[in-house]
Amino acid sequence: MPQIANLKRFRISAPAINRIIQVSWYLTLSMGGALICAVFAATSIASALARKGFPLPPEGRRIGCVDGLRGYLALAVVAHHFIIWIQVFRLGGDWSAPAVNLFNQLGAGAVALFFMTTGLVFYPTILKGFRATSWPSVFIGRVFRIIPLVLFSVVVITILIMVRTGETPGHDYPLAAAKWITAWSQPPLLGYPESGRLNAHVLWTLNLEWIFYLVVLPVCALLADLGRGRWPSWWLPVAVLFVSIASRAMQIPVIGSRYLPLFAIGMLAFEVQNRPWLAERLRHPAVGAAAVLALGVAACGFQYPYSFALPFFAFFFVCVACGNSVFGLLTKRGALVLGECSFGIYLLHGIALALVFTEGADVVALIATPWLPLLLLPVVLAVVLVTPLTFLVIEKPAMKFGRDLAQRWKARGSRAVAGPLNVEP
Repeated sequence: MPQIANLKRFRISAPAINRIIQVSWYLTLSMGGALICAVFAATSIASALARKGFPLPPEGRRIGCVDGLRGYLALAVVAHHFIIWIQVFRLGGDWSAPAVNLFNQLGAGAVALFFMTTGLVFYPTILKGFRATSWPSVFIGRVFRIIPLVLFSVVVITILIMVRTGETPGHDYPLAAAKWITAWSQPPLLGYPESGRLNAHVLWTLNLEWIFYLVVLPVCALLADLGRGRWPSWWLPVAVLFVSIASRAMQIPVIGSRYLPLFAIGMLAFEVQNRPWLAERLRHPAVGAAAVLALGVAACGFQYPYSFALPFFAFFFVCVACGNSVFGLLTKRGALVLGECSFGIYLLHGIALALVFTEGADVVALIATPWLPLLLLPVVLAVVLVTPLTFLVIEKPAMKFGRDLAQRWKARGSRAVAGPLNVEP
């Protein structure tokens, strides 16, 4: 009986429950409106940058409309982490997946589509084969594509922690910073326990990307060599997809089995877009509408993209990879500018969110909970104004240096191979 009394004492009244539901609905609706406004504003700024001459990749380097998709995926991740900050700052929750499917899929689903993009972009390297690929050149290109901006973000985060705590780097800082820069892990920097929140804990995805580059990519290229001339090229991504899904179903421990299907779908998307008769059908506007519907079903009907939602995400991605522009949205110059800045948006937005919800805590506290989503717009505007600068000053020069270095390495390797063959007997 005392136990029942205790339960009654903590029972939430019906009016309180109704109030919680009401606030939840207000928050959901205002978040949706804020996200639409933020995407529109970001696209407008990016379009203005394109008119001012922001450099865009040449047409021949694009695969379908994926370049136009990447920026919107990065903005979805911003919204996802913005919601988590509200969850922590105002609702008394912890740093965990939002309970609303759509809010969680803004992060998990967007990351899944990013991994599919990686599989798509690097599948030609797999098709080339292990022996025909200059692996040092591939890895050099990846290092200079990823590391410089990560290094910059770690420096900014370190300075922010120093300002907050007054601490200075000690003997253990270089190792901790190196783990961040290589995406090995995110230990506390300068002993600050919430260091990971300063970039929204995003480096775990780069850790998986490195596993793909260093392990999955060369292994698949080797398998492509072994199967060349025996089976059609699409056997490999189908095999990766089947093995990874089967290993999860049978609970067989395979590194990255949760994410391998995403890379495999990207590879299959390349196979599909490489068949003009099929790609042309998937570019039809009616198919684009079906793809958007599939994306909506996946985002609203499932909390994660790794199981029953996977076919819906896969269909949407394959259509975009085949050139479906989703009614022209993904071919706009603004979308392409956001795509070029997507890595910066993804990597640096956590700093902007941390500044708003920590340094700006006194101001944020004055805003009623249902209206907190209005803060998403200034956060997105700040990130979209900063990241084109980091792209032009850090990413683009680093990528050029990496390409030049990779070309010199490849040329040196070619001379080393050709040299003995050209020696007179």
